[in-house]
Amino acid sequence: MMKVVTLSSSSKGNSVLVCGENTNILIDAGISLNTLIEKLKLLDVDPSSIKAILSTHEHSDHSKSVGPFMRKYGALLYCHHDGVQAMVSKIGNVDQSKIFYFYEQEFAIDEFVIKPFKLPHDSVTCCGFVIHNGGPKFAYATDLGFASEQTIENLKNCKLVILESNHDEKMLIANTNYSDHLKHRILSKNGHLSNVNCAKVVCALATSNVKQVVLAHLSPENNTPQLCYQTVCEYLEAMGIVPNVNIKIDVAPQNNLGTVFVIK
Repeated sequence: MMKVVTLSSSSKGNSVLVCGENTNILIDAGISLNTLIEKLKLLDVDPSSIKAILSTHEHSDHSKSVGPFMRKYGALLYCHHDGVQAMVSKIGNVDQSKIFYFYEQEFAIDEFVIKPFKLPHDSVTCCGFVIHNGGPKFAYATDLGFASEQTIENLKNCKLVILESNHDEKMLIANTNYSDHLKHRILSKNGHLSNVNCAKVVCALATSNVKQVVLAHLSPENNTPQLCYQTVCEYLEAMGIVPNVNIKIDVAPQNNLGTVFVIK
């Protein structure tokens, strides 16, 4: 059995808690240390019980409190070999013996078996993960400019998928606070997944044994929970798929704790 809950999920900060039978890990720690500790305690999880932090990439909305958390609680850090130096430059002085790197092969952290896969994003490197501890799998994929066939294959047959639905393209293009350069970056194949492109992935997953999708990493400036949910559901309906019957759809809160999903 696993429990999975988003602690925070937006362009402002991201972290996911994964609890197994005997091991707790985080995917990213992109919120302040105090906020992270508060959220863990709300879930009755002792921060010192966190065995490791799995890093997707070095951007601050995913790495903000990695260093402070490691120094305070002794957690291990796992990041892709190609992104180790970028992460080290972000996290400050930590015990180097606590930093482990991986490639694209499966590896284990205690009871968890983790399969990383690369995602197209404008970081040094960026990864998604498929995780299980002997039972059904769950997958995490945010910060990707587009979803390749290989990415979708990694997400198939996972009971739960947390997937980026970052922006509404019309809202982004009309946003006068964003420069043309920033808009181009977000819309590029190394940027972020739009609501429509997310919907296309969810459609493929609905016929691939995925039971639950959580729409995540929403932009506070270029999206709303209602809009991304509506966009995905309308696309599914247009393709003959009934939302919340053929596949359940949820939206990760940007600042609050998300739903606690039990995978067994």
